[in-house]
Amino acid sequence: MKKRLIALLAASVMLLFTASASADSVVHIWTCELNDGKTGDDVVAASSAWLKAARSMEGGEDLEVFLEFRIAANVGDDSFNFVLVAANEKTWGVWYGGSDPDSVMQEANTTWAEVAACSGSSLWASVEIE
Repeated sequence: MKKRLIALLAASVMLLFTASASADSVVHIWTCELNDGKTGDDVVAASSAWLKAARSMEGGEDLEVFLEFRIAANVGDDSFNFVLVAANEKTWGVWYGGSDPDSVMQEANTTWAEVAACSGSSLWASVEIE
């Protein structure tokens, strides 16, 4: 009985650590530039439509998108960051690696690409500090 209690306690403690590690948000950042003749308002509208499509997919229900426009940065006038935030790695993986049987994201990506082009992306873990 004592061994079972110790094993249960040890398992509970391990779950506490794994829960906090997987609870970190995943931040996917694309470095982008507006296409000629397009404005920040155009990319906001296209991004809103893109997010609606992304949220319609499995794992996408709670995705968040932010656009970061420069205030003081060593980038071109038309540069911005497209920031996608998922609750955790599992959620991001379900959404990013999921199937799109209705080509919802293909249409949304095509429409969005008419407004801007992105040169690269990076994936980050975000830990909230309270």
